[in-house]
Amino acid sequence: MKKTLLLAALSTALLAGNALAANIIPVNADPAGQGLNDTTPLAPAGGNPGTSIGEQRRIAYQFAADLWGAVLISPVDIRVQASFQALQCNAAGTVLGSAGTSPIYVLTEPGKPDTLYHGALADALIGEDLQGGAGVDIISRFNASYGLTNPDGTPCSPGSGWYYGLDGNTPAGKTNFLNVVMHEIAHGLGFSGFGSVVTGAPLAGYQDIYSRFAWNNVTNQGWYQMTNAGRVAAVIGGNLAFRGPIVTSQVPLVLDEKIVLRASGTVSGDYSYGTAAFGPAPTAANFTGSVVLVNDGSASPSLGCAASPAGAYAGKIAIVDRGTCAFEIKARFAQDAGAKAVIVANNVNALLSMGEDASVAATVPTLSVSSVSGAAIKAGLPGVNVTLATLPGTLAGADANGYALLYSPNPVAQGSSFSHYDVSTTPNALMEPAITSTLAANYNVDLTNALFQDEGWTLTAGNARIAGCDTGIPVSQVGGLIIGANVIAQSNICEIGAANHGAYVSCMTTYRNKLRSAGLINTTQAGKLNACVARNR
Repeated sequence: MKKTLLLAALSTALLAGNALAANIIPVNADPAGQGLNDTTPLAPAGGNPGTSIGEQRRIAYQFAADLWGAVLISPVDIRVQASFQALQCNAAGTVLGSAGTSPIYVLTEPGKPDTLYHGALADALIGEDLQGGAGVDIISRFNASYGLTNPDGTPCSPGSGWYYGLDGNTPAGKTNFLNVVMHEIAHGLGFSGFGSVVTGAPLAGYQDIYSRFAWNNVTNQGWYQMTNAGRVAAVIGGNLAFRGPIVTSQVPLVLDEKIVLRASGTVSGDYSYGTAAFGPAPTAANFTGSVVLVNDGSASPSLGCAASPAGAYAGKIAIVDRGTCAFEIKARFAQDAGAKAVIVANNVNALLSMGEDASVAATVPTLSVSSVSGAAIKAGLPGVNVTLATLPGTLAGADANGYALLYSPNPVAQGSSFSHYDVSTTPNALMEPAITSTLAANYNVDLTNALFQDEGWTLTAGNARIAGCDTGIPVSQVGGLIIGANVIAQSNICEIGAANHGAYVSCMTTYRNKLRSAGLINTTQAGKLNACVARNR
């Protein structure tokens, strides 16, 4: 047995645990003056009172730690290491962050095979710190070059960058740091499998708790009923599902009915699609019409990376191939040539969540289809018409049986395949492989909590408390709302920035009014929160 794998006995009694909200402790691994310690001045924004880049990063990270800590039960401190590093940022893609569990434990339970567990979850189930107080439980990294320059001097997503506000009001072109931190911590807490997506081999020959719930709809087999070769095929099969009972019970509460791109004319069929972070949301009203293939007159005319003749696509829906330039640049060139909407055909058999490019501004609805779907549409040109249509009784991001789909594109995307929900999930989910502008992880973590419960985590029951006072606001709710957790985290923020009790009350009163005006709490809850704030000294 490898030294990183420790054996512990899991009993029913220990599963009950000690009903204490988890204490998640960020561990700053950056050197002085860099990353989390960057002293560059930055004006407070979005409820983050920090006055430098580093301070705002630390506050946002602590806010995420407080949110997850309020939601989950653990009698053991959870230590999460954080640092900023130069992660990938080039034409092949941009990595915003990465994270994983530091220790992995083998837990034994009567009647079940020995199973790998993420370190923090194992500690919570056993009821003790299996590292003996040493080391960290999760290691997370974030892209220090994002919106700036890479170490080699090349630009990294020019015009973009991090937004450190805590309110979810992310400016156009920026990426919400809090959402990314919530996503990465969730990976370390349990949202990841341990086996190889390349060879299909389980880690050290053991099952892991996440993969135990994975199901291949093509062969109708569970993850560990398949051979290594079968798992390799499944992870690129586009039809993997998570069959945890709690996730499944909440799928109808969280997911919308599926909307497809429906083709007619010389080609008929319904196609799944991915969305864009730019332009208006596609609807039947703005995405109905005849399709034309982009031809910009260049050596690679269907890539649409150069201007097309004026009026070339007037009143049409332009289909353009992926490659060479950013998605929004393609959309803008098509828009400038008169296109009313744009379809981006992927170069692999997978859907895309398309990011913004701050150098341009496309204002036409844009969606993506897989390479297979794109080829089918292009084969029928001219004479293809498309619109958006709802499939009654079918949920976006679930299979025909109502199980949540996992991300399984072809070819495999190492670091993303398998350990995320599928990009067809609508509304966009926190644990999809791409962070989208519609996420609001400060208030809603959709199906993430449900997956944690399937793995064995216990969620905090009851209402948020401030200094022992019951606010009447549930910490978390079925379907992923975490308004009470946000109240707890925000109370900590107001205490940080308050010079005295009056300043704290003023900060929390402003916050309470925002919750009320947004309809996130009712009048009774607002009154109880006000009383608890007044008592917190």
